[in-house]
Amino acid sequence: MEWSYKQIRKNSWDTAFKRGWRAWLALVAVLFLFSWIGAAHSSQTSFVDATDQALGLADQDIPDSVEYLKEYIADTPLAKTFPFLTSDTAMQIFDSITDSYKWVIRLFTLNMAYFQRNPGEVIGNLIIVSIMTTVVRFLFQNVAVIGRNRYVMETRFSKNVPARRIFAPFGKEHLGNVIWVMVCYHVVLTLWSITVIGGVYKRLQYGMVPYILAENPSVKWRDAKKLSATMTKGYKWKMLVTWLSYVYIWVLQALPLVGLMVSVPLNTELDSEIYFTLRANPTVDHSYFIEPAFYAQPVVVSGTRKEPVYLMKDIKIDPPQSVVGKPPYGVTDAVFFFMIFCFVGWVWEVGLVLFQQGILTNRGTMHGPWIPIYGVGGTAMVFLLNRFKDNKVKLFTSAVLLCAVIEYVGSFLLDFLFNSSYWDYKTMFMNLNGRICLAGLVAFGLGGMFAVYIAAPAIASFARRYSKRTRIIVAVILAALFITDLICCMVFGFNSGEGVGGAI
Repeated sequence: MEWSYKQIRKNSWDTAFKRGWRAWLALVAVLFLFSWIGAAHSSQTSFVDATDQALGLADQDIPDSVEYLKEYIADTPLAKTFPFLTSDTAMQIFDSITDSYKWVIRLFTLNMAYFQRNPGEVIGNLIIVSIMTTVVRFLFQNVAVIGRNRYVMETRFSKNVPARRIFAPFGKEHLGNVIWVMVCYHVVLTLWSITVIGGVYKRLQYGMVPYILAENPSVKWRDAKKLSATMTKGYKWKMLVTWLSYVYIWVLQALPLVGLMVSVPLNTELDSEIYFTLRANPTVDHSYFIEPAFYAQPVVVSGTRKEPVYLMKDIKIDPPQSVVGKPPYGVTDAVFFFMIFCFVGWVWEVGLVLFQQGILTNRGTMHGPWIPIYGVGGTAMVFLLNRFKDNKVKLFTSAVLLCAVIEYVGSFLLDFLFNSSYWDYKTMFMNLNGRICLAGLVAFGLGGMFAVYIAAPAIASFARRYSKRTRIIVAVILAALFITDLICCMVFGFNSGEGVGGAI
C-alpha cells in the first residue's frame, strides 16, 4: 500500500475547507460542541475557558467558603472519631475536589444563608457530584468520541452531513458494546502509559479502534484491537511523521479562535484520513468494514454532489411497549388529579396537626386549601407508574423512589430559594438531611398504589359523567384559582404562622 504524505494532507485540507463554507461551519459547530463535554482538542477547551472568563463565569474568589467547609468537617463527631478526615492528605483531596467543581460552591453560595445552614449537605452534594461526574465523564466523553468520528468520517464522502449522524452508532443494539470496547481501550492505554515508550507505541497501535467502532459499532474489543494492530503494522512511524508534518497547525492551536476555526477541523480530518488510508490496505481483513460508501473517492476529489447511502441508519428511539398507544388519562384528568391530591394532602396535614397539637391552622405552603407537593407527587405517580399496574412490587418500589426525589427536591428548593422549611424529619429513623425519611417514603409508596389502583380511575370515571365542555370549564377554573394563589405567594410571600413551617 502506497503512503503519500502529500495526498493525505491534501485530502484532509479539502474535506475540512473545500466542501463549501456552510459545510465548514457545520463541522466547526459540531467539533465545538464536543469541547463542552471534554471530547475535544485543547484549543477548543481553551476557547471555552476564555469565553467563561470573558462572561465572568470562570474561577471566582471562593477560598473563604472552602475554609468554612473545612472548619465544619473538623468539628463533626465523625472527624473526631476518624482523624484521617482532617489530615493533610484528606484536605488536599478536598481542595482538589473543590478546585475541580468550583461551580458547585459557586451555586450554593448564591444563597449564603443556606450555605451556612447546611454545610454538611453542601459537602455531601459536592462529593456526590464529583463521583457521578467522574463516572459519567469517563463513560460519556469516551463514548461520545465515536459519534464525533462518525460525523467526521462521513464529511469525507458527503457534501452536507446532518448533525444527527453523531448519534448513528449508538443504537440500542450496539450501545452496550461501544461502551465496553471504549472502557477496555482506555484501560489498556492507561496501563501502558505507565511506561512512556509503551504508551506511545500502544496509542499508535490501537489508535484506529475509535474509528473502527464508528464504522461498525458491533465489533468486539478483541477484534477491534487485533484489526487496529494489523492496520497500523509497519505504518506507525509514517503515522507519527504525518502528524508531525502538521506542526505549524499545532502552533495555531495556541490561538483560541484560529485554533477552533482552522486547526481543530484540519487535525480531526487528518486523523480520519489516516484511518481511510490504512483501511485501504489489501492485507487487512475487510469483513469488519461494513460501509460500501467508504470505498469511494472523497467528495471534493470526485466532484460529485450525490449523497452516498450508508448502511448505518439514523438512530431510532422506540417508545416502550408499555406506553405505546393512547394514554388512559387526558389533560383535564391531570388537572383534576393534581387539585384533588393537593387538597387531600392539605386535609391530611391539617388533620394531623389538629389531632396531635389541637391547633387548627393552614398547613400548606400556599394560602388556599392545597399543598402542591402532594399534587405533583400523586399526579406524577399516576402518569409515570400506571404502566406498572400489573407488577405491584415494581409499582411500590418505583413510587417510593419517585416520592423520595420529589420530596427531597421540594424541601431543598424551599430551603435554598425561599429560606423556608415546611417539614423536618431529623428526629425520624433513617432520614436524609431531615428532608426525607423511611416511614414517610413507605407511606407515600402505599399512597402511590392507592392513587394508581383506586383514586385515579375513580376520579376519571366520575369526571366522564359530564360533558367534555363542562370538564374543561371546571379544569380551567381550578387552574386559575391555583395560579392566582401562586402569584399572590410570589408577590406577598408564602404561608406562615403557628404550626406552619416558614422562614428559617
